[in-house]
Formats: sequence, structure tokens, C-alpha cells
Amino acid sequence: MGRPIKHTDRDVDYLARLMLSEAIGEGPQGMNMVGTVVANRVEADCAPDFKNLRNIRHAIYQTIPGTGIPHFEPVLNGTLYSQRPDESDLQRARDLLQGYRDPRARDSLWFFNPSPGSKFRAPCTETMPRSPMTQFEFAFRNHCFYVGVPGYCPEFYR
Repeated sequence: MGRPIKHTDRDVDYLARLMLSEAIGEGPQGMNMVGTVVANRVEADCAPDFKNLRNIRHAIYQTIPGTGIPHFEPVLNGTLYSQRPDESDLQRARDLLQGYRDPRARDSLWFFNPSPGSKFRAPCTETMPRSPMTQFEFAFRNHCFYVGVPGYCPEFYR
């Protein structure tokens, strides 16, 4: 369990949309893992990457420092706005916001799909691209998941 994150119905909708647009082909577990990473970022509240992410929408719309480019591809390409979550998708998002975290992704603060649109996932890299303070933790279907290097974000890795 993580800590509950204060949220509105709009936050639930946006998190469900992000999970769908990132991992719909990976089933409920893949969507939970993606949602866990987003919730972890709000919970982490550590510099330099995740300081002052006050709510789930701050995490969803966060940009890569110094670039203005969104962290999440669905924000960049607009697929976030075309998703229509059903009640099970919304409940999955509510559960995450109320403190549930997927056990496997519980320590992950990053994920990415190294080969979007491909039938097979390219190999995961040892560090997350553009994030040298990361180390590869595990892969699940199309996504690679990463944790902070030792000493990174002690507020989260306690």
C-alpha cells in the first residue's frame, strides 16, 4: 500500500485515461503498473524530478525539465483525450488514488515503451533515456520499469 492521494472525479478520469492510452494492450495488470508509477511520483515529492507534484494531474502533465516536452507520450500525441474509460477503468484509478500500488511496480518511478507501435518490445536499456539517475528494474510486456539509483529520492525509498 502507498499513501492515499487527495483527488477529484476529474483526477480519477485523467488517471484512467492515461492508463488506457499507455497500456490498454497489457491488460489490467499493465494498466495498474503504469498507474502505480504515476501515483508514486506524487507520493515521492523529491527533487529534482518529482518535487511539488501536488496531485495526479500535475504528474500527468509534468514535462521533462528544460524541454517543455511532456513525460508521457499520450499527453504529447493526444491519445490521452480520445480514451473513454468504463467503470472498471475508473475503479482501477480510484483504487490507485486510495493507496493501492501494484506490488511489482511499487518502487518504480519511471517506465517507457522502447518500441511503440511494434509487435515486439525492443530490449530495455540499463538506465531510462534522458534520466541518468535510474536503473532498470523489470520489463512487463511492452514497458520497461525503472527505479532510482541508490541514494536517489530518499523521501520515497525509505
